[in-house]
Amino acid sequence: MSLRARPSAGAPLGLLSIGLVLGIDVWLLRWLIGQQIRPQHFTFLTFLVGLLLLASVPLLAVLAYHSLSCLTLRYRLDRDGVTVRWLGGRQVVPIRDIHRVLPGSQLGGPVVHRRGVRWPGHERGEGAIPGIGQTLFLATRPLENQLLLITPGKALAITPARPDDFVRGLAARQELGPNRIVEPERWRAPWLTWSLWRDRTAGLVLGAATAINLGLFAYLCARFPRLDEQLPLHYNSQGLADRIGTKADLFGLPIIGLIILGTNLVLGLLLYRKERAGSYLLWGAAAVAQALFWLAVMGMVY
Repeated sequence: MSLRARPSAGAPLGLLSIGLVLGIDVWLLRWLIGQQIRPQHFTFLTFLVGLLLLASVPLLAVLAYHSLSCLTLRYRLDRDGVTVRWLGGRQVVPIRDIHRVLPGSQLGGPVVHRRGVRWPGHERGEGAIPGIGQTLFLATRPLENQLLLITPGKALAITPARPDDFVRGLAARQELGPNRIVEPERWRAPWLTWSLWRDRTAGLVLGAATAINLGLFAYLCARFPRLDEQLPLHYNSQGLADRIGTKADLFGLPIIGLIILGTNLVLGLLLYRKERAGSYLLWGAAAVAQALFWLAVMGMVY
């Protein structure tokens, strides 16, 4: 027996949020392009708008992943167990481990402290239900509309489209017994389980490199209105300026720094699983490069 999750506003709300973020991004991008056409108008506000556009990229990725997860949520019931599938994941609960099925409506609306992603019509994460214990939520409706599969370990909260059919089907299969012994399993797409997400050293080095680069963009945007239109961009061995450019040319340095950071990031990711120290070296070199560009800019504006 394979059942879809109960229809909900989860996926439409996720897609609506994506459309809203994209609409704001287009509006901000048009404003930003207008500023680039008139670089004399660069200000710290220009940097903040660019930062908002950059920050919207991971937000859009998270919204897209969870919206599609909500759309693809399925519950499969057989004699061996219950398998929940969604985009990028699978959860298996052996039928022998399911002691009882409890409708969430019988709990009386307890306060549940959760971790994970949750919005109306989409519940994904873990939490502690009073009287039940730790529970994994893979559902599209609130707790009062969920079915709780109680196991010796972690309970599972689900919302199959036909809950009564699911409960009857589960009882019938438990009475028959399993065809084979299966073990509890939680599978997630490899990219969701990368050790990189938990690597503090990588986070610190990449975070420092990114912060230094963005800081240079912010500094130039804030100083831009007060800089002279023409600035010395290079000095010869005698300390005399041998190249003069416009103040807009200063942005070439953080842009080059961003290219270096992106290149080293990709190379480091390719190397990470086989040679983690090499990845740290590449990312550390990118951070050092950003600091050197800071020093170069300081020498030009002072």
